[in-house]
Amino acid sequence: MKKGIFTFLFCCILFTAHYAIAAYPVQHAATAGIGSADKIALTTTVQKQQAKELKADKSAYYQKSFYGGKSKLAAALFALFLGALGVHSFYMGQTRKGFIQLGLYVVGFLLELAGAVSSSGTGTISALSIVGLLMVFGVGIWAFVDFIRILIGSLAPEEGFE
Repeated sequence: MKKGIFTFLFCCILFTAHYAIAAYPVQHAATAGIGSADKIALTTTVQKQQAKELKADKSAYYQKSFYGGKSKLAAALFALFLGALGVHSFYMGQTRKGFIQLGLYVVGFLLELAGAVSSSGTGTISALSIVGLLMVFGVGIWAFVDFIRILIGSLAPEEGFE
């Protein structure tokens, strides 16, 4: 029991001594022969340069995270599972293409629905249903082609993938 207490106290003393020594300032070799006024000017110059670099890094980070740096895996998964709705196009910043895909899908779905309602009970398939089915199927093929193009790298957002 006594050995454990002494070991604990010894560790506490070492820990305290380490932080006490670390608290004292050390004069760097780069500023050893410089007067105090010059050291202050050098320090403020260095601080200003570091602030500029930090601001540039933050700007690049925010620009990449909000405008670019899209994930290739996310774009491919969106194209595979939600491509007919144009989600992958919206994700990659191609909003015009996304609206076209979404519009064609919605119109095709509504035509299918209208054809199914108009021919209910007759046992036939209406022309509206066929046209709607072809539209939805076409958008699905378009999305699958986009999925393949994303995987091989021929379709990418303007900012590029990460």
